[in-house]
Amino acid sequence: MRALILVSLVLLPVTSVSAEEVDANRLDSGEMPYMTYCALCHGMGASAGMFADALKKPAPDLTQIAKRNGGMFPEGRVKAIIRDGGVSGHGTMRLLSWERYFRTDAPPEHADQLIDDIVSYLEKHQAP
Repeated sequence: MRALILVSLVLLPVTSVSAEEVDANRLDSGEMPYMTYCALCHGMGASAGMFADALKKPAPDLTQIAKRNGGMFPEGRVKAIIRDGGVSGHGTMRLLSWERYFRTDAPPEHADQLIDDIVSYLEKHQAP
């Protein structure tokens, strides 16, 4: 019986994954951390987050990043803002530096991956 199971597993077809499927998986992997760390203030799309009213100034619509930057999405700058903390603009608050939370919530080697996934998610959700 074990030999039959082993032979069955060895004979299973190997499927290839297209670049589009990899991008879709990465998009999906960025949605959960975005919802966890960003959406409460920044919301989804053009809709404000549930904590938006508590902020001194409205959190920027993150679907407009490219538009505010001449049509180009500044990937490195967005990663740095998430990692190091954002620009002033939330009244007396600055955007939190999420890296320490990522390193607390996940093993240290995953913090950069979480940031990359969020940035990929944001880039794919830019308004035309």
